[in-house]
Amino acid sequence: MNQLKLFRSERAEPSPARGSDPAYIRKSLNGLLRVARDAQIMPWSDAETASWEKLFPELAAALPTEEAALLMSAFEGELTRLRSNR
Repeated sequence: MNQLKLFRSERAEPSPARGSDPAYIRKSLNGLLRVARDAQIMPWSDAETASWEKLFPELAAALPTEEAALLMSAFEGELTRLRSNR
């Protein structure tokens, strides 16, 4: 018996990327927006904030144009509010 076979993992079929699922993206972006709205001070480090500022519009681009624009506007507004509280 070849013992190497004992350690081989079964290859699972790749699942569709969550990043391409508009429902998942919508839920994630609304979650980020909720965190920002509930915060009195910036809830993320400078590096995390910079990362979300870059990723948020990229993710929003997978949604319908009007919805993406509304989410972007709300997120940018919350970041402005949080930065003014420093």
